[in-house]
Amino acid sequence: MKIAVCMKYVPIISRIQFDYEAKTIIREGVPSEVNPFDLLGLVRAVELKDSPDDEVVVISMGPPGASEGLTNCVALGADRSVLITDRALAGSDTLATSRALSLALKREKPDLIICGRNSADGDTGQVGPEIAELMGLPHISSVRKLDLSEDRKSVIGERITDEGIQTMQCDLPVLVCVTEGVAPELYPDREQMERAAGIAAEEVTAADLSSDLSQFGLEGSPTWVDEIRLVEPNRLGVVLEDATPEDAAKQAADALR
Repeated sequence: MKIAVCMKYVPIISRIQFDYEAKTIIREGVPSEVNPFDLLGLVRAVELKDSPDDEVVVISMGPPGASEGLTNCVALGADRSVLITDRALAGSDTLATSRALSLALKREKPDLIICGRNSADGDTGQVGPEIAELMGLPHISSVRKLDLSEDRKSVIGERITDEGIQTMQCDLPVLVCVTEGVAPELYPDREQMERAAGIAAEEVTAADLSSDLSQFGLEGSPTWVDEIRLVEPNRLGVVLEDATPEDAAKQAADALR
């Protein structure tokens, strides 16, 4: 079985800065990390390996520096990593990004694709479902528990919905977007990082994926950022004092109307 995990190398959320004129996130000089949801997906993928023939490959699209994130993934148990990196990909929105990732995934022919629910920087949650649509695959979202059937020919996912918890079973190949609870948060130790440092990522360019470069980057992106602005919460912080529980509940309900 081959499991592919899509990984984004994102700026550490507490250190994110914006270029308000260029309408972009400033990445230069800002420390980055493996997107937290993608990391959970990787840990679960490694846990699902059951034989020496099983393989976990991590795929990322980004600048050359994203290879550091891939090294972290290999340190945690991934067998291989692939970095899609090319100036032609700069400015890609979620659709153009999904195109590049889906083309790279088609080369790998995985049985199971795991994506994080969303990235910490963009927070759109669009890339996983778009990859599934472009590849013609079924997709299960918001999965907090992921297992394989006994015959390892289908996945069983427990997902969170507005109505409650739903359990779904789907034949492979399938794409699953995972969220909190799917696996423990693990981080590589020094020895694991030293072993992984000697395993280079395979680099793939836009031209390796397609001769039509117009589907990538700004040219291939139907959406763009129109404005970036800082939104600060403005809360009154009203405390209901000297009231019975019934009166406090009524006051709170009235304030919400």
